[in-house]
Amino acid sequence: MSARSIPRRRRRRVLALGPVPSIDGDGSVHVEPVDTLFDALGLIATCPARQPIEALLVAPPSPRALHDIVRSSEAIRRIDPTIQILLVTEDGLGDAIADHVDRCLVPPIELDTVERALDGESPPTFVTDPPSTAQSNPDRLIGDTDLLEAVLEESDSLVSLAVRAIEQRTGLATLHFEPGGAGGPDATPVRRGLDTWGSLSGGDPETLEPWASWLSRWIALDAMVMGLRREARRDHLTGAWNRRSFEQLAATAIEEAKRLRQELTVLVFDIDGFKGFNDRFGHAAGDTILTAMVRLLGSVIREGDHVGRLGGDEFAVLFSDFTGPRTPGSRHPDTVEVLANRFQKQIKDLRFPELGLEAPGRLSISGGLATFPWDGDEVASLIKMADHRAIESKRRGKNCLTFGPDS
Repeated sequence: MSARSIPRRRRRRVLALGPVPSIDGDGSVHVEPVDTLFDALGLIATCPARQPIEALLVAPPSPRALHDIVRSSEAIRRIDPTIQILLVTEDGLGDAIADHVDRCLVPPIELDTVERALDGESPPTFVTDPPSTAQSNPDRLIGDTDLLEAVLEESDSLVSLAVRAIEQRTGLATLHFEPGGAGGPDATPVRRGLDTWGSLSGGDPETLEPWASWLSRWIALDAMVMGLRREARRDHLTGAWNRRSFEQLAATAIEEAKRLRQELTVLVFDIDGFKGFNDRFGHAAGDTILTAMVRLLGSVIREGDHVGRLGGDEFAVLFSDFTGPRTPGSRHPDTVEVLANRFQKQIKDLRFPELGLEAPGRLSISGGLATFPWDGDEVASLIKMADHRAIESKRRGKNCLTFGPDS
């Protein structure tokens, strides 16, 4: 039976966006090419009920085009929840887009493949390998998706992946990136604007110059994303974790403590009489105090511990380093108590010559400690208990740390 003899009402309508390979068959599936995603949305919104559009067949020519499809998938399904989105690619569905695409069709495409996808008979094709696949498989062509994954996953492999991508495309096998300055006379600077990230060597400078410019943009993007992450997670004044990030770190640490059958402790404290100090010396002096205090804390805690600013002059410390006893033969939280008392004394001994505070003893802190699992098994309950004990310390005359109901 020819395509012309099949009744039009029985032909299954599928829109094709991008360089979709030609589909061989008897015409039971009618593939209509569209130029843009907006054209596809318009046809889906206005198609008559007698000629419904069953699917959008997409062959994204670039990662950007794929991103647009993912971003617009909800809009497509709001117009018609029955629409299927069929991705045409040899790479399969990554975890990041699996929720936005119904099926993945690997070219070359045949008619029965499309029909099985429309009928839900063909399983989705997933790629669940982590971004490190690009590193473990040197023969695979490195693309923009690999570099984006390195940026999004906070990986330190961006530059090495980018250098390999340049090697693959230029045929040069001895490229070397040197971070820092512009390099020697035979090196090609990797710079963007006033920022110089390093230099490329191992090839003809004329060949490397456009690639150095390309690499500089990826490094600049990575630096910008890292800066945005820091601004979103850190307190802008002191550099401590903000409350939201601190609570996220604590939640992760509690799960790890459960797995390892370990204890962890939260210390909540504030500076005694800080408002009066601000009123007397000014907010700039108060900012100096807070910054110096966080710096001091960072010097006495371990790598797996964290300092957070809960608000104003209220801070919290998460003692969650599980690498071993803080001192040989010690037990948690006994050593945390020793460390907290030592920090309390060091705060009293802090001097600020630039503020005219010559004598020690001008500052003190009051706080409370709560330990998992005895005082709580979740972040909110631990912080609440530690805060309750910090209030008790204030009632006991300030310059005090409360460790438990028996203290």
